Amino acid sequence: MGLKFLLSYLCSIASLCLQAQTITGKLVDGKTGQSIPLGNLALAAQDLSSQIKYALSDTAGIFEFRETPHGKYVLSASCIGYKNIQKEILLNENGTNILNLGTILMTEDISLLKEVTVKGERPNFEIRNGQVKIGVAGNPFFKADASLLDVFRKLLGLQINPDGTMLLASRATPTLFVDGKPVNMNRDEIRVYLSSLSPDMIESVEQINQPSSKYDGEYQGIIDVKLKRNQALGLRGSYNIRFQRNLYSLLDNTLALTFKTNSFVYDLNLGQTTGSTFYKYHALQYLSDSNAMTTDTRTITFNRNLNIQARVGYQILKGHNLEAYVRTYQIGRNAVTGNQLITQTYDFAKTVSAITSENNALPKQHNYSGGLNYDVSFKNSELHVATALAQIDNRQTEDIQNRKVPGNQLTDYWKTIARNNVMIRAAQADYTQNIKRGKLEFGGKFAYTTTRNNLRYDTLSNDVFIPDPRRSNLFRYQERIAAAYFSYSGHRDKFNYSLSITTEQTSNLANSITDAAVTEKKYLKWLPSLNFTNEIENSHQLAFTYSRRLTRPTFEALNPFRFYLSPRNYWIGNPYLQPSTTELFSLSYTIRNFHASLNAGREKDPMVRYPEYDPVTNILAYLGTNLPYRNFANIQASMPLTVRKWWRVNNNIGLYFNRELRPYLG
Repeated sequence: MGLKFLLSYLCSIASLCLQAQTITGKLVDGKTGQSIPLGNLALAAQDLSSQIKYALSDTAGIFEFRETPHGKYVLSASCIGYKNIQKEILLNENGTNILNLGTILMTEDISLLKEVTVKGERPNFEIRNGQVKIGVAGNPFFKADASLLDVFRKLLGLQINPDGTMLLASRATPTLFVDGKPVNMNRDEIRVYLSSLSPDMIESVEQINQPSSKYDGEYQGIIDVKLKRNQALGLRGSYNIRFQRNLYSLLDNTLALTFKTNSFVYDLNLGQTTGSTFYKYHALQYLSDSNAMTTDTRTITFNRNLNIQARVGYQILKGHNLEAYVRTYQIGRNAVTGNQLITQTYDFAKTVSAITSENNALPKQHNYSGGLNYDVSFKNSELHVATALAQIDNRQTEDIQNRKVPGNQLTDYWKTIARNNVMIRAAQADYTQNIKRGKLEFGGKFAYTTTRNNLRYDTLSNDVFIPDPRRSNLFRYQERIAAAYFSYSGHRDKFNYSLSITTEQTSNLANSITDAAVTEKKYLKWLPSLNFTNEIENSHQLAFTYSRRLTRPTFEALNPFRFYLSPRNYWIGNPYLQPSTTELFSLSYTIRNFHASLNAGREKDPMVRYPEYDPVTNILAYLGTNLPYRNFANIQASMPLTVRKWWRVNNNIGLYFNRELRPYLG
């Protein structure tokens, strides 16, 4: 009854929605009639109080500003050797989805070669409905960056770790999207892909800290990369090289090629990673017998990885586009680990025991994925259909030896052979309808994932390797997810607002063949979200956002098997883990180029690994469990400054709070 009332209410006020439009045009030399590439364009509010968007003209002189709200603007265009021009633009609610300005003639500047810049050098960012949109191409703050990965390091509330992993201010890992679609890449693939994109290839980056209910409930945050559309025909490409030198060296090579005809677009991206990485772990643990145990682990990983992505886009008719893509990522590594476990008296005056461990691992991964996307644009509506298929095949062999020190006596000798295969099948459809001045979105998604895990341990006994049933594991996992969403956004006077709701039905089956245990779970979740924004005046706004998100346990977290970190440390999965839900509130304030936000929330049933210590064997096991709750909050602020014409500074500050109840058993 409540849902019917909500749907009825939303439909009754749909006429209040705000519709965005696309502005396009072409820069042309007024004397020769030739196209002008790399022209700087800026779209500002009519009173010139703030820059709204930036853009660069492509090699055909064509530029584009997408998703521009209704209103009055001033378009500024500049290019070295030409006079600056300005043009007033009006976007009204009764206009078409695309406003074509046609040909814009630029006249030669007799002073020539004097540097021409757009006035009002402010960072190109826009905040609407709780989303931060940052323009990249043509943005002076990103001119010195070599790749999109460098741009990400400057974004407020986004942390890029040395291994390429990303964290939001809420400590959640965001999902990478490209042009509104998830890319489904692993951490290494994402790092290589972001390194292959130069800033001038990116129109904008949308940072969605609180995804609305139109997105999968498991997405705790989203980074959506909007690629710049080049309308020029022919071949273009770029090559990037990235070299890291610390204790060891790592080299990334990426090549991106695009060939465009009147109806087809062909993209090819090649990436190769060679070199080594180094990992060090050091821990001190006080035992129940008053002794102290020191763990020192060092791992050198030699890499030889290859990444290939290919895409073909075909324009069937105007507004009808079909896209097919394939992708493969081949990982070949050799990880050599040395570990020391030293047990000493409480005052470290005497060594009780010492064990060294050597692990020579050869992990390999073969990833293959592909998909079909179909997009249709009508006068007042859009339809997007996406299908994807992915297979991930992991194989690994290990040679593990544990020895006592001194004497170098062999205590344990294991050999492992592991194979893990994951198959993902997904289909999604999204529909958008503009009703008078309103915008309505709804859609659905289905995903089916199967995982097979086979890990065999052989232990040396009497000079013969025999199977070890305590450590070997055979595990199967199936997961089905069906979801549907409804979303509505609107505008009235100086208020913008959006409301959405998602329902997700999840069913999974975990089968531990080794333990002869089968666990089946089914659950239904309702995930609402809302946003209210008050446009106090131009470049001055206050916004409030609420959302509820879902985190499902992963295959690794459910697998009841020991994964050894060292001879006496391991973690083990729990097939009875429950999904967690997070409720997040956000209040943000923006005035001109200053932005501040306050975020707070609670996660119910968060999934963690807690330590359990065995005083007899000195083994520390990390067990998966659901904690009662986790409370968190953070305050962030950002204010870019232009100190000199050649000196721009982006200032970010953040304060973080986290509280949770963790048991310690032992």
